[in-house]
Amino acid sequence: MALPQPPLLLVTDRRQARGELVAIVCAAVAGGCRWVSLREKDLTEDEQVALALRLRDALPDDLCLTAHGSVEVARQAGLDGVHLAAGGDARGTRERLGRAYSLPPCGGGLGRGVMPPGEPPAPLGAPPTPSPSLQGGGEQGVPGFTGAPHTLIGMSVHSPDEAHTLNPGTVDYVIAGPFAETASKPGYGPALGVEGLAAIVRASPVPVIAVGGIAAANVGVCLAAGAAGIAVMGSIMRAADPAAEMARLVAALAGAQPRGR
Repeated sequence: MALPQPPLLLVTDRRQARGELVAIVCAAVAGGCRWVSLREKDLTEDEQVALALRLRDALPDDLCLTAHGSVEVARQAGLDGVHLAAGGDARGTRERLGRAYSLPPCGGGLGRGVMPPGEPPAPLGAPPTPSPSLQGGGEQGVPGFTGAPHTLIGMSVHSPDEAHTLNPGTVDYVIAGPFAETASKPGYGPALGVEGLAAIVRASPVPVIAVGGIAAANVGVCLAAGAAGIAVMGSIMRAADPAAEMARLVAALAGAQPRGR
């Protein structure tokens, strides 16, 4: 499926946040963000679901809200997708989410406007009942597979080899990084740089999102290397003015010349 527009993913981290997380995310959305992933892995599953629901209630309906790492958080909170760690089970994730809901496009939420009021989602073990337009995974579908085509499924990669093995029928995009040194994850492996990012882009069958040390000044460099978009965390979480910082990134993205898919 197509990436949210603009292709700029905000990953949350309340431990770095200068203020209350929901308020910071809302400010970033006011600055032009339309894609947010909840990444609060130190919280329990129930706490993540509760926070996801607070975000969903506070954010516009057309915003794509996903969960980092947890299929259950996405399923229970009715989110728009999941971002998996490198080597994650994308096919199984898509199937599990597809068995829980009949899905609208990303930005509509897995459950919003789908289940009758007061009726719980179907259990994960129940047979799926997709319409003919909801067959397969990804845009083209996987023969013989009934899943959730409108669920956005992403995966982290750190090398061309990891990117090369991906199935575009079940994975919609990858996040590659760190592009540059980053304060959010100090010591998190060597920076890819332009050549490393470009190598992953060449190997990947799906769009590549650059992450790690991303700033307005290097957005154009990332896109010139073939990235389809960017992801940010600390620069927004720590910003004195998240809306203004996000607006600068959105403007830089709009002004760059994209070469990625």
